[in-house]
Amino acid sequence: MHIMSRRGWVLALTLLTASPVVAQRINFGIYTTSQGLSATVSGNLNFNAKQPIIASNSNTSVTITLNDDACQWIEITGDATRDITITITPDPYLTIGAGGPGNQIPFTCQFAYSNLGSTLSAAKGVAVQIPGGFTSITLPMLRRTSGVPAPPPTPAHGGYTPPSIKAYLFLYGTLGPVGNVSAGYYTGTVNVSVQY
Repeated sequence: MHIMSRRGWVLALTLLTASPVVAQRINFGIYTTSQGLSATVSGNLNFNAKQPIIASNSNTSVTITLNDDACQWIEITGDATRDITITITPDPYLTIGAGGPGNQIPFTCQFAYSNLGSTLSAAKGVAVQIPGGFTSITLPMLRRTSGVPAPPPTPAHGGYTPPSIKAYLFLYGTLGPVGNVSAGYYTGTVNVSVQY
C-alpha cells in the first residue's frame, strides 16, 4: 500500500498511470508443526487492491471483507478425522522504517474458516466468520453436517493412511484510520500457526 502526502498527489497520479503500483502488504508467516499437516498461502493482503490511493492525514479506513477479491486464503491439508488448532498473531500496525509515531497505521485482522470439504470457490460462500478479538480456534478438519458425532480417529499403525481433506482459512481486515503519517510503503506480518 502506498501512502501519499497531499503535496505528492499530482506527481503520484502521473506515476501510477505510467508504472505498476507496488502496494502496502500484510505478509503471512505459516507454521505447521504436526506431521501430515500442510498449508499453502494464496498471496499477500494488499489494501491498495481495494483502494488504489490512500492519502496521508485523510483519517480514512480501508476495509477488505470476506467477499472482496483482495481477501486472501490459506489452504490447509490434513487428516480428515482429526481436529486442528489455528492461532493467528497479527502485527497491530503496518509500519514503514522502524515504525513509531508518524510511521505506523493501525491494522485489525479478521478471519473465517470453511471445513466442509468443499472446493475453494464453494468454501468462501459457506465460511464461518470469527468475531473480532479471537486469535485462536479449534475445529475438526472435516465438519459433520448431520448425524451422531464421528467415532474417534483410527490410531496410526503400519500400512494405515488416514483420509486427507482440505480446509480453508480466509484472512481480511481493516487498515486505518490513516493519520498524519509519512508517505511510502507500509508492511506488516500475520503469523498463522496450524497444528493437530
